[in-house]
Amino acid sequence: FAFPYPHQTGFWMKNTLVSLDIIYINAMNDVVSIQANAEPRSMKSLPSGAPASYVLEVLGGQAAAQGIAVGTKIYWSLDETE
Repeated sequence: FAFPYPHQTGFWMKNTLVSLDIIYINAMNDVVSIQANAEPRSMKSLPSGAPASYVLEVLGGQAAAQGIAVGTKIYWSLDETE
């Protein structure tokens, strides 16, 4: 997810059937917080805790398994040829 401007935000899992890690990323591509192993179908708010420009969702437990933590730089490309 990409937001038009950085802001504190939150997600919930109401219609999600599997556990996810919700990774909040700021405008400088730094991970600012992670909501790990979010409970499926929960309506509990999972806040960013800091302004975020992007949110990356991965399967629950994958952030830790891949060594992603607060402060990690996240890079991506929109070019499908890379």
